[in-house]
Formats: sequence, C-alpha cells, structure tokens
Amino acid sequence: MRPGKIVCIGWNYSSHIKELESELPKVPTVFLKPSSCIIGDGDTIVIPDGVTNVQHEVELALVFGKRAKNVSEAEALSYVSHLAVFNDVSARDMQKEARASGNSWDLSKGMDTFGPMSEPVPIGDTDVKNLDLSLTVNGELRQSGNTRDMIFPIPFLISYISRYMALEEGDILITGTPEGVSEIRPGDVVCAKVEGIGLVTNPVAGQSKRRSSDSLRSSRFQPYLLARAERILFRISQSAV
Repeated sequence: MRPGKIVCIGWNYSSHIKELESELPKVPTVFLKPSSCIIGDGDTIVIPDGVTNVQHEVELALVFGKRAKNVSEAEALSYVSHLAVFNDVSARDMQKEARASGNSWDLSKGMDTFGPMSEPVPIGDTDVKNLDLSLTVNGELRQSGNTRDMIFPIPFLISYISRYMALEEGDILITGTPEGVSEIRPGDVVCAKVEGIGLVTNPVAGQSKRRSSDSLRSSRFQPYLLARAERILFRISQSAV
C-alpha cells in the first residue's frame, strides 16, 4: 500500500505565529508534503548538503480511514481512523525565501526524511481537542503545547479542506505546531511526543556524513523511505479491517 498525500496546516497556534513574526490567518494555511518524506521511529533525519537552519515542529497527525468529501464539522472526526505523532521538519531559511518571493513551501518542507511519524494508533474515543504536545532535543524541552490552543479546531479543518479536495483513505492531515521551534543540527537527537498517542525519536545527520557512514546511496534511499512509509500505512489498513 502506498501512503496517501500529507495535507499540512501552517500557523494554527497563535504563539507559533508570534515567534515567526507572521499575522493571524483568516482561513487555514494549507500545503502538502510528499509521502516520500516519511520516516519512522529511530530513523535518521538527514540534512542535505547546503541546507541551513533546519527546524523541528511537533504536530498531531490524523489518518483517514475512509474518503471524506464535503463533510460537516459534526461528522468530520468519524472519517479519522488513527492518530499519530508527526515532526514537520522544515528548512526554515529556504521557507522564508520562498515566502518572500511568493513561491510555495513544498521544497523546504518536503525533503527526504523531513517527516518523522510514530506508529499510528486507533482514534477510539480520544479527545483530540485536549492533547498535550511536546518535543525535546538532546533531552532539553523545546516545545510544549496543547491542541485546545489551535486557532482552527480539527473538525473545522477537516470540513474546510474536504470542500476543496477529497481526503482519501490513508491520507494524513497534520494540524500545526505550537511555539518553541528551533534549529536542529547533525548529532542531535529529537523526540516528538503527543500524550496518550506516542512518540517518535530520531537522530540527525548531515547528508555527506550519512553517506560515508553507512553507504546509503541515493539509488537506495527512496525505496528505503517508501518501505518505511508503506509499513506504517499497511498497519493502519490492517487495523481498519
């Protein structure tokens, strides 16, 4: 099973907007990440050569168990089958340059390994409106927040997005990050956590060092990442049966 699209929400916590010196959005800021960015717990975040100021962003991820199109806020969560922790790793300098020139964020957000994701768990009766999020770098707390502080609540996000694009079975929606984003560097260990959902921990390496240390050549790199992503989504499909 190939993972679906990753739909992302930017600027959904006012505290994060303030630290980035941006304005409160009137509607959700929506962008996409490719499924090829997904890695799992213990896998390495690889910073490409020449990329500077790479930052972490802990987020709650929703995985859709059935197709959602033009759904109401009241029924929105019934389309979500699983929850997970997601680290929306971002090349911040590149993103700022893209914003300034009116270009998209896709490259700064969608690089290989820039989507660490925990093993998804069934949503059950989880209250997604009151979940604690946190992230540490080398054991030091960098981010801490709660989903109750979202500008646009999750049911609204699902309903809003589904007006314009269908959210298919296996698609992932990541819902924004609280304040505290900071740079990560080769040698760091990053741990993103959502209370009651799980955590995802990843070491960070530079591309050149990674290549020389384990001979992970580019010709093997994409199949490796896709296999990890497929394993995560396969477990979701099996749980939904």
